[in-house]
Amino acid sequence: MALRSGGLLDKSHKIRRYKRKDYTAVVEFPVEIIGRDGIVRRYSFEESIRLYQRRIASADLRYSDADLIQAEKQHCLSRIQQLRRSFFAHYGWPAVRAVDAESDAPGLLAAEVAAFLRRCLSAVDPQPERFSLTKLDQNEHYTAYFIQPPLDGMVSDAVVEGHFLLYVFRFDAFSASPTREAFFDLVKVLDGVQVVQRGTVESLIAFFHTHDCGLVLTGSGSVVERCKHQGLAEEDQRSWTPESVAPDGVELGMRLLSRGQFKEALDAFEQAYMERHFRRVAYLGAAVVADQLGEDDAAETATVMGCRYFPGDPAMVYHRAVNRIRSGAFAQALDDLQGIREWPQGEEAAVFLRGLCEMAGGRRAAGERLVRGIKHATFRFDPHLAKGARWVLAQIWARNIMLGIAVFMASAGLIAGLMVSVVYTLLIPVGVFGARLVWASWRRQLLVQLVGPINRRMRLSSSAVLISGARQDPLQ
Repeated sequence: MALRSGGLLDKSHKIRRYKRKDYTAVVEFPVEIIGRDGIVRRYSFEESIRLYQRRIASADLRYSDADLIQAEKQHCLSRIQQLRRSFFAHYGWPAVRAVDAESDAPGLLAAEVAAFLRRCLSAVDPQPERFSLTKLDQNEHYTAYFIQPPLDGMVSDAVVEGHFLLYVFRFDAFSASPTREAFFDLVKVLDGVQVVQRGTVESLIAFFHTHDCGLVLTGSGSVVERCKHQGLAEEDQRSWTPESVAPDGVELGMRLLSRGQFKEALDAFEQAYMERHFRRVAYLGAAVVADQLGEDDAAETATVMGCRYFPGDPAMVYHRAVNRIRSGAFAQALDDLQGIREWPQGEEAAVFLRGLCEMAGGRRAAGERLVRGIKHATFRFDPHLAKGARWVLAQIWARNIMLGIAVFMASAGLIAGLMVSVVYTLLIPVGVFGARLVWASWRRQLLVQLVGPINRRMRLSSSAVLISGARQDPLQ
């Protein structure tokens, strides 16, 4: 009964906390958001929107109570609206406001359009508010706008001529819809167009989509080359397609990961599992990269959803345990790891994690037996885990040596005090204090490696598991 009452109190506290939120303030960008781990992180407009969209998508999996799920979703929707209002207040301009005037649905998509155009048109003019924007056409799936560059005072070293067309699609949030399909169909058609006469044929420049809208920008004339010449395709790998249209999110994530673009890779993996919930390697990719970046909230979302869609999958369970370790929930992580059986790619890694959990949880002897029993040759494809295991073993040896010195000092003090002089008994408390200090220092170093700042953490996420998963998983 106490647990039931505690759960009700916790639910009531969370709902009251949601109701106390102020969604009217205008926020600055990058915006500071406190994660569930208590760390304050800075997010751009696009990153903050994606963060709350992920929370909406995973709310049904993270909570079991219907009222909490609804409260969480409403909170995230309100935050998205606040972020969009704030961005438009800082960076929007009157002409773009027409995007919202064309719809009865209050989506504040003008902010998304303003951010999109600022990214795409900066190569032509760093002040996109100087462009004219006129409604051109509207059908059941999109509204098209004609965008004309300023005719004089261009900030450019060369004459730039031409115009742009912007297609704005409104989606049903987090559900399949004909409008969403029409968006991707248009992108594929435009990408397949071979430009013969640049003055008359529209060329795809960029596209972008989020949970409730899709944006496509085309161009005609020298403005197209001007945009592409500036290398804007490298600014946002999710939106710009210099070589192919809408690359698979997992493939893109692996490509970005190989280039060392970890933040962009995380975004690609998250987009992949949001669009297709049964993409196993997308969850693994997001979990691995998020842990390496110290994005514990993102890792939690990926592992919770992954374990729900792939129950009992050892790789999913392993990375869920890694995420629990990062929050200091060693007992829960140990429970997860105990259920892993017959996993050739990662059995030794799971044993290593179990050893860490045992030691961090206070069961030193059991943990050390597990770590010492690892066949480190099995880590040859995962050097980061091998490095972590070597560090733990070195720390155990160093600790035992220091403990031996402390015990020797206390023993020598006792013997010398009895046989030579009572003064030597002062070595006894020194040795005892030294031993306690060694124990405390050793455990503190271990905890810093497990739950400390990202620059001091031990790498526990398995890149080898990710690579193996990418090779084995079919595209679904």
